[in-house]
Amino acid sequence: MHIYIGGAHNGKRAYVRKVLKNQRVQWFEGELPDEVNSNQHFVVAGLENWLLHTDLPEQQAIDLIVSSVKGQNAVIILTDMNRGIVPMEAAQRNLRDVCGRLYQRLILEADEVTRIWYGLAQNLKKRGD
Repeated sequence: MHIYIGGAHNGKRAYVRKVLKNQRVQWFEGELPDEVNSNQHFVVAGLENWLLHTDLPEQQAIDLIVSSVKGQNAVIILTDMNRGIVPMEAAQRNLRDVCGRLYQRLILEADEVTRIWYGLAQNLKKRGD
């Protein structure tokens, strides 16, 4: 699994499209894949939106996400929302906290992690790190 993480509107999706431009890709935006083709990459983005609308308890939601996106062909795009101003609304603060716990788990499982900041890529984790 390769994770691309960065702030909102920092070019993560454009960067991933460029990296995977000559490959067949299944794209899941704000949803979890039910079934993926093991012969091609799949991209999952907008997990924060999925979390916002699920009725599952936090740990069950995190476990479901992790089990749904595992695999060598998985590309996960995460929006880093743990920097900056803490939201005033309780629901937004909770989402921010849940995303932080989810992201820690995904990054632990990932083979590679790349931060995208204003379109620039910085490798944070490579296979074997």
